[in-house]
Amino acid sequence: MTMRIGIERLSDTDTLRRYQGARIGLFTHLAAVDRDLVPTVDRIAARPELDLRTIFTPEHGLYGVAQAGDTVADETHPESGVPVYSLYGARKEPTPEMLRDLDAIFVDYQDVGVRFYTYLSALGYVLDAAAAHRIPVIVLDRPNPLSGSRVEGPLVRVPFRSYVGRDPLPLRYGMTTGETARFIAAGKGLPAPEVVTVEGWSRDRWFDETGRHWVPTSPNMPTFDTALVYPGLALLEGTNLSEGRGTTRPFETFGAPWLRAKELIRAFHRLNLPGVRLRETHFVPTFSKYQGELCHGAQVHVTDRETFRPVETAGHLLQTVALLHRQEFSFTDPVNGRRFLDLLTGTDELRTAIETEQDLSDVYKRWRTEAQAFCAAQSAHFLYL
Repeated sequence: MTMRIGIERLSDTDTLRRYQGARIGLFTHLAAVDRDLVPTVDRIAARPELDLRTIFTPEHGLYGVAQAGDTVADETHPESGVPVYSLYGARKEPTPEMLRDLDAIFVDYQDVGVRFYTYLSALGYVLDAAAAHRIPVIVLDRPNPLSGSRVEGPLVRVPFRSYVGRDPLPLRYGMTTGETARFIAAGKGLPAPEVVTVEGWSRDRWFDETGRHWVPTSPNMPTFDTALVYPGLALLEGTNLSEGRGTTRPFETFGAPWLRAKELIRAFHRLNLPGVRLRETHFVPTFSKYQGELCHGAQVHVTDRETFRPVETAGHLLQTVALLHRQEFSFTDPVNGRRFLDLLTGTDELRTAIETEQDLSDVYKRWRTEAQAFCAAQSAHFLYL
């Protein structure tokens, strides 16, 4: 069966009839496209039955051009004249003034299935604000690129909750946008959002098995290969290793001016981790860490994505670097008493184990137990087999 995502099925559902003439807010970005690569914002704006009043955007903005952490200014959508409000930075959720004239909020964005990808936190804040103002939320669903059957990593511990870990999810959580919205809402006692489901998708399918073109979801998520390694290799952001920002292969490529690449690769391969190999590479980042400096490092090649565990792989990689470079390697400095690696991971267990040179197997055993328990809990919110 040919896959049809939520925005493509909207005309076939009762949802469109019920909201005919309604004043709509839309949480989206240009990476949310249909099979013909038409953005959802254009499709919604062109529907005479819907009165598009407001557009909300996550990190990187409507056009997906802002770099990580950059503030995105509010603007006006050039074709429709609708105001575009950024929900990243000082403002995390829609204000009462933005919501005052809305009858419903539609949600359609392309996620990557990783907890610290901040679109997930933005979704949570939209659900909070909508519930506070009794505005229904309708999610136009689309698949999780990393499939809906792979879960990995720890759940966020309360002391480490932040914008990169707002809700109690593992790093790799295995749900679609609609399922995740239902899970978050249920956990906070909020009204369950309506979901216009995907037709012709099953939980075990990866993005490249859907027949769709990959559209970069942010400036440093250029390919589906990037998304495969991102759940783990993004943890390097909490260290003084370059995670490849400023190269054409962010997160697949890593290194530092002081890294002894050949020695690292030999040590890493002795671990015999499943589904992954490293290849020596050298690069000069055009921005971010070590801008303009020659870095020595490696590119991560996924040889078997079914057995590859990106979170565990990244932990082993960091520990290997730390053991080989005791003087050079470091974690980024704390901000307000918390280290960024701990916020990304959702716990300080990985950092503590690396600092004290512990065997990571005990940490991973606990995480796998947590992931199994989460799988049992999340199934109540599944919309797909």
